[in-house]
Amino acid sequence: MNLRVWNVINPPNNARYYKVDSPEQAIKKINSIAKRQLKNENIFANAFGLQEFDEETQEWIEWMNEYGEDIDEYEEKLEEQNV
Repeated sequence: MNLRVWNVINPPNNARYYKVDSPEQAIKKINSIAKRQLKNENIFANAFGLQEFDEETQEWIEWMNEYGEDIDEYEEKLEEQNV
């Protein structure tokens, strides 16, 4: 699976991308970046997500697990399960 985290600082700026190996690694990466950005006075807003590369269409699409959950919903589910 080819995955990348996207991050937009002060939308509508362009996204930055970070390669990750798994949804769990993506959660760690997103939380780490968000924590750093909270300390920066010049960042007024940010957005994050996880994309996967669709080999069939040759495009990056928003990642969803087999239950239709995006990365935020997946993280909430893991937190509820104390994983």
